[in-house]
Amino acid sequence: MLRLTTLLFLFPLHIQALELETPAGLKKIAQVESALDTLLLPLDVWDGSVVPSKKFTGALTKVAFRSEVSSKPDVIAAAILPQFLKQGYTLSLQCSDQYCGGFDFRFSLKVMPPPDMFVDLGNYLFISVQKGSNEAAWLLISQSLKQTHMQLTTIRPTQNIDLKFSALPIPTGPEQLQSQLTETGHFILTDLKFEAGAAKLKRDIFPSLIALVDYLREQPNQSILLVGHTDSSGSLEKNLELSKQRAIAVQALLHSKFPDIEPNRINADGVGYFAPVASNQTLNGREMNRRVEVVLLPNN
Repeated sequence: MLRLTTLLFLFPLHIQALELETPAGLKKIAQVESALDTLLLPLDVWDGSVVPSKKFTGALTKVAFRSEVSSKPDVIAAAILPQFLKQGYTLSLQCSDQYCGGFDFRFSLKVMPPPDMFVDLGNYLFISVQKGSNEAAWLLISQSLKQTHMQLTTIRPTQNIDLKFSALPIPTGPEQLQSQLTETGHFILTDLKFEAGAAKLKRDIFPSLIALVDYLREQPNQSILLVGHTDSSGSLEKNLELSKQRAIAVQALLHSKFPDIEPNRINADGVGYFAPVASNQTLNGREMNRRVEVVLLPNN
């Protein structure tokens, strides 16, 4: 079991005990678990071509936190790093924004997508730690104008996991979609299917789109952003364009099938392969990464 506390804030992840106390104000926003995955743990800063890393295989857990108070990353790190060291971890790397490698270093990491995690490329701090030969963790902390964002990623041997946990069901009904949008501000349209390298949808209607339209009808003042994503096949420029075209394809489908929804309430853009939800090293992972996600926009 991994336990992190903000005062008395606890949550289980079904793996061996790692206890961390987070500074007051940081609240858990999202959590993702994978029973078997890989982690490339940075051991040094960007050297101009790669980030020197060590590969770990095991149970991967990613947790995103956010505080509505803007705090300096080094202050947060100073409160958490000693707790790792007391539990037998050794420090592998500690660096900040441009010293780490700025853009190149940040995008070598599997950072959870917005709105769960946000990274200011000019104001972040990174820490990686190891314990023995098969346990590791990294911490990414970033400060924005009004908030503090933090992601903790850990990996541990699979034999230390209680494998009785089950994956969350795909929420496609209006009730589940509305609940998830309300709680997290985003929703993956998991039943949409795209071929590799293509923006054309396989069908002209999907249950998740019907659920989304029902939500928009119930929330007439709410606008959304459709964010397209790709796997890592091909160049960055190609994937940025493809991801945008996938989002636009869904936008166009909604406009044509549901003309009662004002067109300006449905926006579209793409972020390429910068926000994977699974490993691009497997066929199944690449398919999961070819997706479109709904993000709530601030009400005017």
